[in-house]
Amino acid sequence: MIDKALKFLTDEMNIYLDLQNGGNMGDQLIVLTNVATSTGGWAIPAQKMGVSLINIEEEKVFKEQQTNFRNAAGEFEQYNPEIKLNLYMLVCANFVSENGDDKYEQGLKQLSRVISCFQGKNVFTTENSPGMDPEIKKLIVDLYSYSFEQQYNFWTVLGAKYLPSVLYKVRLIGFQDKRMMNKNDSVSGYSLQTPDL
Repeated sequence: MIDKALKFLTDEMNIYLDLQNGGNMGDQLIVLTNVATSTGGWAIPAQKMGVSLINIEEEKVFKEQQTNFRNAAGEFEQYNPEIKLNLYMLVCANFVSENGDDKYEQGLKQLSRVISCFQGKNVFTTENSPGMDPEIKKLIVDLYSYSFEQQYNFWTVLGAKYLPSVLYKVRLIGFQDKRMMNKNDSVSGYSLQTPDL
């Protein structure tokens, strides 16, 4: 599910950037990849932008409590409650070519277009985005701001040099395995017995 959500958002950004760039960027500008290699280099290809998952957290505010569900036969089935996740998605611009030419300005331009993409449309459903997997149901993409200290710590942990980037919080990816824990027949009737007086 996480892979489908990030692949879908990567495709949406590529479609938007292709339109904004007049369809002349050639192949896809944004790839789903790690930020850094194990040796500390960038895993994002040169002259490209990379989308990476950097954190996953459980959404506690909208936590589902319901465990009993009625099936088509009218019986009650019991499952563990659905969990909802927030994904932290990093979009980085690596516009340094193999020969060392710095295309920094081009990287900032494309990063600005990514920000415009999610400013214009930050809620994705199967109704407004036919290419989205129906299992996902809904994605909400919010810009996530973090302090210079957090940014420094983040890039230090990655072991890579800083790239121009923007961080998004992608909300409400639901997971429901529907592994049945219990099954009960539905109540079909009742009778009331009163003591004789």
